Amino acid sequence: MQQFIERNFELTKGGQVTIRFFRPEPREVDYCCEYAIIWPDRERRFHGYGIDEVQALLLAMQNAHMDLLASPEGKAGELTWLGMRNLDLPLPKTMATDDFK
Repeated sequence: MQQFIERNFELTKGGQVTIRFFRPEPREVDYCCEYAIIWPDRERRFHGYGIDEVQALLLAMQNAHMDLLASPEGKAGELTWLGMRNLDLPLPKTMATDDFK
């Protein structure tokens, strides 16, 4: 896996969270984009699958965003980006940031 892009988020009680997306790779009939969320005390790894590299990255970003918002810190409003609760990552059309409070 080759790291592709990353973003850092702030924790209001101190510290940061880093999300790393890895370059989408071809699988049998589609593409897989792995990601890692690195918290001060833990790490979460998952992925998104898509018919091409763009869709795999987009779905990985949506999954990662939901992981961040569903975390205890996300639900408590303690996770921010540039001081805002809006983490500026995509979500599925049927979801909104407020769904994770």
